[in-house]
Amino acid sequence: MDDAIVEVLGVPQDTQNRTTQPAIALLESQAEAQKLSLAADDAGATWTAIEVPETGLRNICALTETESQAHALIAFGSEHALLVITLGGELVMTRTIEVASAALMGSEEARGGALGRAGLEVLRTLDTFERTHSKVTLSGLTVALPGGAASMAEVLADLVYVPVKALEMGQLLDCSALGETSEQIEALASLENLCLLGAALRPASQARGIQQINMQDAERPQGGALTWGAVWGVRAVVAVLGVAVVAVIGMSVATKSFESQAAGLEAQLGPLTAATVSMPPPPDMDKLNELRKGEALQRRLSEALSSATANASQGYSEYLMALGRQAQPNVWITGLTVHGSGGQLELSGRMTDPGFLPGYLSRLERETQFKGRRFAQVEIGVVSSEMTGDQRLTTFSLSTQDTPRSSKEIKP
Repeated sequence: MDDAIVEVLGVPQDTQNRTTQPAIALLESQAEAQKLSLAADDAGATWTAIEVPETGLRNICALTETESQAHALIAFGSEHALLVITLGGELVMTRTIEVASAALMGSEEARGGALGRAGLEVLRTLDTFERTHSKVTLSGLTVALPGGAASMAEVLADLVYVPVKALEMGQLLDCSALGETSEQIEALASLENLCLLGAALRPASQARGIQQINMQDAERPQGGALTWGAVWGVRAVVAVLGVAVVAVIGMSVATKSFESQAAGLEAQLGPLTAATVSMPPPPDMDKLNELRKGEALQRRLSEALSSATANASQGYSEYLMALGRQAQPNVWITGLTVHGSGGQLELSGRMTDPGFLPGYLSRLERETQFKGRRFAQVEIGVVSSEMTGDQRLTTFSLSTQDTPRSSKEIKP
């Protein structure tokens, strides 16, 4: 901590029932910050700011939001995947998932296993978000998948319970003014490229009043003279960072174009806004106000119920963690229902061969949450070939005993 640069981002307080102000702390070693500063000095430039992947991806996720609702975005990189959740452009939650993009480009079994692990981690994060930030709803999940794996978004949609869609940069940014370069920007899908593009959107985010960070060493003078040893150290670092610097400069030019277009749209919006204000209220305004009051009452009741059942829902993540640790490439879990206090369970999923089920259940008994469980009811079926093509899939449904009325279902 003594040798770290620390930045803090406040989380919107009106998303949860707590009275304390939540925050997200970001740390970076001074040695890494100095390497970047030296690289800029050797190139005859200075850094305006240094972003981190979480804030860069945050600026992209903010473009996918709907009004008054949070939204999630996951992108896969060469080393891992990154999931962020934003509300009003602000970062609310972030999670690193140990699934790299290369795992999505392998064999069919490898892809299924990787997406199964990623899906369980996403489901666990969304469950934590809903319990912690119960006063705001999550509109959906956007997935940025590398080329050749776009169809995997449909597989991921079967594992989580919120709407899932693929990221389409052409619908978020108007890049037509960039000519042929626009097609290259619209094709960006990796975590590394999206973070660079998000960093270039920093001026637009700052203009909206969104919190910003600057992971630079405040004690180091900008543009100061460098020693002989530092110069040679810089040249070694520039070999790695040269491409990233050029990309950021190019994105900065694109950002200025976006800001110019935004200014033109605001000028056109002014007369329309004035005309809207001067219009008389519609005759059905009284009915609309009554509907709004009813909606507000239902929301307060929902918040009260969520608060009352918060303690009862804290233990379900342990079941998801157990399923994630025992994930198998040939078996996919599509539903888990926990009845009452956990005495009865229902488990459903798909598999490439029924012969994998006994071995999977044997491995599952190693976990504390499933140890000693005996499934009294077993149902096995075959998925229609119209849905799976040439691949033959088998469905299964397991239950410890008859389903009672009171239950908690975790199911896509």
